[in-house]
Amino acid sequence: MTNMTQPTDIDLDLRHMTPSVRASFRLTSERHTLDHLLDELGVPGARTWQRGETEGISLQRRSHGWCVELPEQRTYALDDALSQLLAVLAPYRDDIIATIRSLELDAHFGLHVQMTGDRAPAGYWSPVNIKTIALYGASLEADITVSPAP
Repeated sequence: MTNMTQPTDIDLDLRHMTPSVRASFRLTSERHTLDHLLDELGVPGARTWQRGETEGISLQRRSHGWCVELPEQRTYALDDALSQLLAVLAPYRDDIIATIRSLELDAHFGLHVQMTGDRAPAGYWSPVNIKTIALYGASLEADITVSPAP
């Protein structure tokens, strides 16, 4: 008799095929270093970088930056990943917006999607999330990388 709470091989395969989404929020500046924002804004898990640093193998940073990134999650709903990120930022929103305006920073929301074969996530954004992004004066990007189906 099979225990119904244990995932089957098919369940594990389907879960592996579900798109992987990493949601992030970045502030960037070509004029100001942003290290001080780690303490001033106090958002847990935030990190910074400096212009000229390298990311990965060959990408060189073109600006100074501050970033909050959620752990990778498996989902077909990009709006859910965005909602989770906005919820993490919500307690700090007023301070973040004031900082963006006072330092004239660029703000960017990003959803970085890794999908397998034709298993694409839903590219739907709820009106409340679009309005919230607009409060930050931020851009929204979704970059999608496709791996071939096994």
